[in-house]
Amino acid sequence: MSEHNLHNVNLFQAFTLEHLIPVLFFTLLCVIWIKSSDKFTKIAQLRQALLFSILLAGTNIFLVIYKWYNNELDARVDLPFHLCNFLTLIYPITLVYQSRWFFGILYFWVLVGTFQAILTPELKENFPHPIYFKYWLVHCGLVMLVLHGLFVIKWSVYKKDLFNAIIGANIYLAFSFMINVAFDSNYFYSMRKPETASMLDYLGPWPWYLVSGQLIMILLFFIYFLPIHIKASKTNRIK
Repeated sequence: MSEHNLHNVNLFQAFTLEHLIPVLFFTLLCVIWIKSSDKFTKIAQLRQALLFSILLAGTNIFLVIYKWYNNELDARVDLPFHLCNFLTLIYPITLVYQSRWFFGILYFWVLVGTFQAILTPELKENFPHPIYFKYWLVHCGLVMLVLHGLFVIKWSVYKKDLFNAIIGANIYLAFSFMINVAFDSNYFYSMRKPETASMLDYLGPWPWYLVSGQLIMILLFFIYFLPIHIKASKTNRIK
């Protein structure tokens, strides 16, 4: 969820208008998108989501290519291996194959992990820097896609998805270790905490925050599963 600076700036401040305005903008955009979706066919709904997911993935891919072309690419921070950036590359595949199974995992990863990045952004570039716009488009866009998948495409989320999300997160953690050792990087924050304030600041030093973070992650997964469980209980669709 971290971005390498195109220029040496450190001006963004959380919980200011620069933080609140994009969150409010994308919240409004999400509501309008979901509310207006019943005017379109199922195929059109899927196509809209796919095009939007390709936009998010393309934004990450373009930034990597742009920096490589201009000899600015730093593998320690610019590759799309922070979870949110990586998920933008996966989501179009989920939509192309209409994989409800993978959506069940993304539901937890995005609403827990990406939502945390929206609340406590690790963002140094302020408005109107291109990275500023890219950060909010990617993170808020992922949340929009998941909510669209839940309420418009009407993909279901089951108890087994919660456990798949926990297992998958640990697999990605192991993957991030290998990437970080190879590039001396800190993708997925598995080597050290982010530079800006985050929930990890309250979970102890490395490597203990990786352990306590697991407990917080599982707790949040269960909290996000509660409304799904309650609704499923009423319709006898628990699996």
